[in-house]
Amino acid sequence: MTDDNAAQTRKSFVDSLKGKAKEVAGAVTGNDSLTAQGQLEQTEAKERRQASRIDAEADAEAAEARDMAAEAQRAGAQERQAAEVLAAESKTSVRTQEAAQQTAAEQAGRRDAARAHTQAEADVQSEALRASAQERQQVAEAQSEYDAALDEYRGEVTDAARAEAEADRLRRRAESADPHY
Repeated sequence: MTDDNAAQTRKSFVDSLKGKAKEVAGAVTGNDSLTAQGQLEQTEAKERRQASRIDAEADAEAAEARDMAAEAQRAGAQERQAAEVLAAESKTSVRTQEAAQQTAAEQAGRRDAARAHTQAEADVQSEALRASAQERQQVAEAQSEYDAALDEYRGEVTDAARAEAEADRLRRRAESADPHY
C-alpha cells in the first residue's frame, strides 16, 4: 500500500467516525438532516476505503506482472547465452574434428568434416531458434498477464471513480436538502 493509499485509508476512518458522531448527534437531537449527513459521510468513507484497497491490490498485481515479465526476459537471456556457449563449443569441436580427419585421410576427411560441420551448425541454429522462440513465448505470456492485470486495475479504478461520483452526488443532494450544512 502506498503512502497515498495509507493516508486515504486513515482519512476515511476519521471521516467514518465523524459521520457516526453526526448520525448519533442527529438521532439524539431529532435532527434527521444531521443523521442523514452522518450516514452519508460514513458511506463515503467506506467507499473511499474500498477504493483504496482496490487500488492497492491493482498496484500489487501490476508489480507482480512486471516482475514476472522481467524474470521471463532474464530467463530467456540466460537460455540464449547458454545456447551461444553451446554453439561456440560445438564449433570448436567441429574444427578439431576437421583437423584430425584432414591429417588421417585428406579426401575422406574433408567430406566427413564438411558434413559434421554443416550438421553442427544446423543443430546450433535449431537450438538458438528454439531458445529464442521460448523466450518470446515467456515474454508474451508475461506481457499478457501484465496487460490483464492492467485492464483489471483500470476497471477497478473506473468503478471506484463511479462510486466516488455517486457519493459526491449524494452529498450534494444532502447539502442542498439542508441549507444549514
